Formats: sequence, structure tokens, C-alpha cells
Amino acid sequence: MIKVAIVDDHPMVLEGIKNLLKSDKQIQFTQSFHNLKDLFEQINSETEVLLLDINLPDGSGIDACKKLLEKFPTLKIIALTSYEEGTFIKQMLKNGAMGYLLKNTDKIELSQAIQTVHSGQRYLPELIKEFLLNDSLGQHSHNQFIPKLTSREKEIVELVSQEFTTEEIAEKLFISTKTVESHKSNLFQKLGVKNSAGLVRVAFEKGLI
Repeated sequence: MIKVAIVDDHPMVLEGIKNLLKSDKQIQFTQSFHNLKDLFEQINSETEVLLLDINLPDGSGIDACKKLLEKFPTLKIIALTSYEEGTFIKQMLKNGAMGYLLKNTDKIELSQAIQTVHSGQRYLPELIKEFLLNDSLGQHSHNQFIPKLTSREKEIVELVSQEFTTEEIAEKLFISTKTVESHKSNLFQKLGVKNSAGLVRVAFEKGLI
């Protein structure tokens, strides 16, 4: 039986995924986490496959992927996310993830993905494979690709473009500075930039603000 853990900050997603595979006799969910802090402190070394969300309240799953594999080299990680952005896909794979699934996946694909990565092979849905192939052939340029932003991310990009500081954005949106930094980190990754100036420039180029 494959021992699987899952990390997602939405309780309904956690329960939904676990219920999907309830009847699968080859898979056993042993742990579930709502954030990265609990994950790093409590993950069992016997866990074989980890379903990891990319956008978590206390940090990026992309960065966590690399750190987890440094600590647990035999762990097989599958990104389980709502994001279809090419930058995210490539960064997760670069950081060692063995699979990349969207949260609208079905029971058959989820089970197949877990079993595939557990056997040491990479698993990518056809849609993701097609995107990566087209990208490698140069059929999608950086400027053509427009990532999807959440409503909160759009708010933050808009405020950054108006030169609000992290503290001011946090105060204005009634969220913590840590949450603002987490959103900004995700935005940097989505748009392939390294700082706020680059974020604003690319957001304008792509018509996001």
C-alpha cells in the first residue's frame, strides 16, 4: 500500500481528494496538512508520495518542494494545484516534482499519477505535456503567454503599481504582511520576474493592470 500525504489550506479540498481515493486499496492517506510549517514539523519519514499545493498561506509549494527533497530524497512529490501557468509547471519539475496535476483531476487519473510516481516515473497529464512540448518548440513566447491571476493577486499588483509598500498593502487589504509577501512571491513566479519593478513592467505589458 502506498503511503500518501497531502498539503492544502482548503479543508474541503483535503476531504474531497481523500474521499476520491477512499476505495482504492493500493493507496493509504496517512497525513494531511493545512500549511508548510506543520508539514515540515510533522511529516512522517515513511511517507512515499506527497500531494503538494503550490499556493499556501505561509509560503510557496515550489520552494518547499526543493527543501523537502533535500531532507527526504526518496519522497515523490506531485503538485496538486489550480494553476496552469507554464512558469509554475517548469519550476516545480526543476525543483524535483515527479508530477503535476490540476485540482479538477478525476479518481482514475489521481490514482494513476500516484502509482506512476511511486514506481519512479514522471506523471504529467496530456494537457501539460502538450503545453511543455509547444513551449519547447517555441510556439508560445513569453509575451504571448498571459497567466491567470486571482482577484487578490490583481489587487496586489494594482497596489504595487501605485507604489504602496508591503505594510501599506497589508493594512489596506486587512491581511498580514506575511500573506502579502506570499502573494508577491507567487506573482513573481507566475510572471517570471525577480522584483516589484519587474512585476509592474510585465503586468503592464500583458495588460493585467
